[in-house]
Amino acid sequence: MSTNEEADFMEELRKEFKETIAKNILEFPALYKEAKYADIAKIAHDIKGTAGVFELEKGAKIAAALQQSAQDKEVEKTRALIDALIAYMKEAGIVDKN
Repeated sequence: MSTNEEADFMEELRKEFKETIAKNILEFPALYKEAKYADIAKIAHDIKGTAGVFELEKGAKIAAALQQSAQDKEVEKTRALIDALIAYMKEAGIVDKN
């Protein structure tokens, strides 16, 4: 694969990542309200696994903490980490700031 092909491939992956993360992150408030902690943990796990690939280490760390807090059903901590992850992804330009 040439350098240009690699760059194009990584850009396509980043685009897909952004779309998926944006969709998933927007689900967090409703999942939280419905106390669907297993779903929150699964999404956080997915984010944790892919964020590092795109050098979003802080996002991966927040997602890891969110995954654990959701698994432990720590209600207030889960809410705070959802807010932190959304804010981080907005700052990183992964999720629109709207």
